[in-house]
Amino acid sequence: MPPKSKRQKQAQAVLLDRYKICKKNQLLSEEDSFDAIIMTMKDDEKCYNSTTSSDDNDASTIDVPDFKSRLDVHSIADIFELCNVECGSRKISTLLYMTLRYLGHKWRNIDLFLRSVGGYTCQVAHGYAEIFLNGDISELESEKRGGKRFDSFYDLFPELEDEAKSFAIESCAKKSADFTTHDLAKYIDTRYYDVTGTTKTNDALIRSSESCRLDLRRWGARFLPNSQRPYFEGHERDDIVKHRSEFVSYFLTRKDRYYTISDDEQPKWNIPKQKPCVLIFHDESTFKSGEVSAKRWVVDGRTPFFSKGSGRSHMISDFLVQHPSGPFFSLSKKEYEEAVKRYPTLLSNSSSFTYDDYSARSGINVGQQGYFDNETILAQFERLFQLLHFKKHFKNHEIEVVVDNARTHSAREYSIIDFGKKIGTRCPVDTIEYIDNKGNNVSISCYFDSGLHKGKSKGLLQLAKELHVHVDPTIKLLELRKILSDHPAFQNVSKLENLGRKYNIKVIFVPKFHCELNPIEGVWCYMKQYVRKMTDQTFPTMMRLIPESQDNFVTKQVHLKLFRRFWQSLDAYQQGKSYGDVLKLFFSGRCNSTIISHRKITNSAIS
Repeated sequence: MPPKSKRQKQAQAVLLDRYKICKKNQLLSEEDSFDAIIMTMKDDEKCYNSTTSSDDNDASTIDVPDFKSRLDVHSIADIFELCNVECGSRKISTLLYMTLRYLGHKWRNIDLFLRSVGGYTCQVAHGYAEIFLNGDISELESEKRGGKRFDSFYDLFPELEDEAKSFAIESCAKKSADFTTHDLAKYIDTRYYDVTGTTKTNDALIRSSESCRLDLRRWGARFLPNSQRPYFEGHERDDIVKHRSEFVSYFLTRKDRYYTISDDEQPKWNIPKQKPCVLIFHDESTFKSGEVSAKRWVVDGRTPFFSKGSGRSHMISDFLVQHPSGPFFSLSKKEYEEAVKRYPTLLSNSSSFTYDDYSARSGINVGQQGYFDNETILAQFERLFQLLHFKKHFKNHEIEVVVDNARTHSAREYSIIDFGKKIGTRCPVDTIEYIDNKGNNVSISCYFDSGLHKGKSKGLLQLAKELHVHVDPTIKLLELRKILSDHPAFQNVSKLENLGRKYNIKVIFVPKFHCELNPIEGVWCYMKQYVRKMTDQTFPTMMRLIPESQDNFVTKQVHLKLFRRFWQSLDAYQQGKSYGDVLKLFFSGRCNSTIISHRKITNSAIS
């Protein structure tokens, strides 16, 4: 920190000297008017005296400080001024006002107190408190006065602020809602040592969690109760509506190429007239056993309810096929043997999850064997893509796989957020490959092959030049990312889509929050309902009932209704219906008008 000016040193010395000469028992006339504000120790002294009265000798040796007699308005004004030198009266006045209001003191007493110590009036402090609580702290930080301004952390490392802000925005957008200021502090700490090239020698963070909390407020973030989930609010968001429109238009313009279901009372298959295309729908779901102990201690018959989500769980990742050959994908023994000859790795099973015979269906015991992440999903889909070419019913068919738009599915090879601005900064890939506006395949190396910077990453600024995007060399990283994000080089597809291209299979993502556009969601609904009816709340029974529920699903041909509902939903959206309107259609029109999400439906909501 820069040295203090002569005037600052003199003011500080005077204030410190005043504390030294303050008399121990000095009482001021203003004290009585602040009894409701200034903290006293009367109750503590009584408690202390009562506990020490049994031992007079010990009590006589302990000097209980008469804190209240030493506390006066002028002393408080002095410490106020001492803080004012460092941070300004606006912040300290707002802090005192918010603290006293929180402790329940009256407005008039607080106003008198703030005026006496040299702070803002209660009305002004209240205004700045409202500004702070509403998330706009830039006004609170601006003192609008002259004087020397010292460099802050982000003045010295402006790129770190851009990166930290991007990290915070991305983290706040996650469904998990587990982002904390400590996460931001750790991210800044890691990036600081990467940027400076220094080695961390202790456990202290370069920027505290408290400072990061203020950073979030400065960037427009607000810390609010997590009462409303994003799931219930995103259906009519502009980007979601755009994706939904593209999704609907794609399928309806190609409807005569798919196997569809008739609208008769007895559903029948409509065979495509043009080159046929097989639709395969994928999703995962978790079955929870809800197992509890067979016996328990009970007092007076008071037995609490147990959580239906407790107990061991089993997660299934499966595929629903829109084709007359059957709703669930599998090969015959002969077809599978042919596939193994071509791809011997099909015989190897992962230690964390297992595949069903002749199929790509997979299951995993949650908590014991891990969880379905992007790596396991890619492995499962590669197995599916390898098996599909040996299914005789699919010969001379195009194949499209509809996938839920979850992060485990839509993870990309790289993101523009992963790139640094300058030479030698972070870079996630060696090369960038993309298709330009003329349809040509273009490949650009992200590292220097020769010259002074050989072996170093180019950074976004250099990549922008090679991509013929003209930007100011002094541009901030956040603005540079925003400009380059529209370039085809950074509009890369997901790892799953790239894997599909390898096997000539198209992968299509369902719009977020739209389970009615993925028929396999209805499979889980039916199977779980069956399991709940038959279960005895034990894990072995649940594992036995899961395949049994699937067989029952096939026997009753529920999949035909799900496929028909899928196309009905597409038609409804094409006609301009909203999510709420389609939701009523999704549940046979029995839902009342107050429903805003399928997860909000209860018995009382069904008319």
